[in-house]
Amino acid sequence: FGRREGNIPERPTLYEEAPWLYKRGGWYYLLWAGGPIPEHLGYSMSQSPTGPWKYAGTLMPTEGGSFTNHPGIIDYKGSTYLFYHNGALPGGSGFTRSVCADKVTFNDDGTIRQMKMTDGIQEGLLPLNPYRKTEAETMAYSEWMKSDANNEVGVFVNAMHDGAYTKVKGVDFGSEGAAKVTVRIGTTHHSGVTMEVRADGIQGTLLATLDVPMTGGDDRWALVTTDVAGIKGVHDLYFVCKGNKPGRLMYFDYWMFHRRK
Repeated sequence: FGRREGNIPERPTLYEEAPWLYKRGGWYYLLWAGGPIPEHLGYSMSQSPTGPWKYAGTLMPTEGGSFTNHPGIIDYKGSTYLFYHNGALPGGSGFTRSVCADKVTFNDDGTIRQMKMTDGIQEGLLPLNPYRKTEAETMAYSEWMKSDANNEVGVFVNAMHDGAYTKVKGVDFGSEGAAKVTVRIGTTHHSGVTMEVRADGIQGTLLATLDVPMTGGDDRWALVTTDVAGIKGVHDLYFVCKGNKPGRLMYFDYWMFHRRK
């Protein structure tokens, strides 16, 4: 793991926490968060998952507004991607972290080219299909939304404030376009809560407005379907929650559009 500076018996190496094991070709890679705090990312290599391991160096130096950084690495559609976190978003810090993903480059000897923190991947690898059920927590960005989970639906999101929204990038409605949209939603308020579905901005083209029914709790849900204004091709999609109500405004589980016939 590399030797840590200073004579600290309980911390003799750079290894701090958060290991991630990955295999590529004949090599095994152990990525980890290295100390001291604030953390950097280091990694070790071996030709066996049980070692012996050789320290391979720093993968990502200490950067960003978070005092930790935890790695994850995957292969997807012919490329390799590193997932890591920082405090780059507004209000970010060591305990309010945001995730980034960047493409990994390998050297001829199998080592990984050192990486710097960036704004992350800016474009989707594939457009999203709106005609399949998509979980509400699938998003590129959100404000005033908080994820939660229960036994009824698994993971869902709560709108915590009037104007709360999620943004989904690169949604491909095709050449025929959508006729209707269905969402699984609910609220504890009697009336006055709506969800706007918009294209290309929170004030963008209004595709649909749905009244959110009172279901009484996030263990009780309603499926709401409504017509959609004409939309074709690839757009960013916004689900904007509206209502001047105290506390949690509404809860949102999934959405799906229906093709125009």
